[in-house]
Amino acid sequence: MKKLITLLVALTSFIGFAQSKNIVLEDNYNYNSQVKITSLSYNVDSVTELEEIDWKEIKSIFNTNNEDDVIKLSFAINMDKRKSKKVKIAGKFSVEGKTDNIEELIKKSKKGVKGLIKVYNKYQNK
Repeated sequence: MKKLITLLVALTSFIGFAQSKNIVLEDNYNYNSQVKITSLSYNVDSVTELEEIDWKEIKSIFNTNNEDDVIKLSFAINMDKRKSKKVKIAGKFSVEGKTDNIEELIKKSKKGVKGLIKVYNKYQNK
């Protein structure tokens, strides 16, 4: 019994002193770090959500990036038969390019979103 108590006290002291290392976070912190957003994805369940995309907001999201950073915009619609009552529609596309070409990427994205809406409207009217 005496050996067991001695062993427990020794084990407890070893564990207690093993945990005493202090870490200074300020030495390991990089104050010059930057946030880069490399992709943005829209996954929606209705056409009205696609029609309400704020394109100016998309442009402002990538303001912190460098001009040479590659970004990707993805758009997807996934509608069940329950919501549309006629068809199940799923479509997805993405565009990719450098941040300095954001205007061109937004222009291509608008065309793609219009295409998704046309496909939905075509099959919804059948």
